[in-house]
Amino acid sequence: MMWEYQVTAEMYEQMKTIDIRTVDPDTVTDIRDIHVAPELPPAERLQDVARQMNGNPFLYRCGKLLVKTSFAGARPLQAVLEDCLEHSK
Repeated sequence: MMWEYQVTAEMYEQMKTIDIRTVDPDTVTDIRDIHVAPELPPAERLQDVARQMNGNPFLYRCGKLLVKTSFAGARPLQAVLEDCLEHSK
C-alpha cells in the first residue's frame, strides 16, 4: 500500500519557514535511519522518503545535530528531490 501525502501551498510554506530553534530534536528523523528503496519508481521513492521524514524534507537530524535545508532556484522541490532519488541508486 502506497502512502500518499498531499502538500498544500500553506503546508509547504510552513515546512519551509519553520524556525529550527522551536523544534524538539527528538521529534525529527535521523537521516541515517532513512532508507531509500531503489526498487521503487522515483515518485514512490520520493513519497517513501517524505513519509520517513515525517513529511518535512526541509528538516532532519544527523545524530544530535538538527539540520534545516533550503532549496534555491526555479525548479520545484519535487523535481529536485526526484532527480536526487533517481540518481541515488
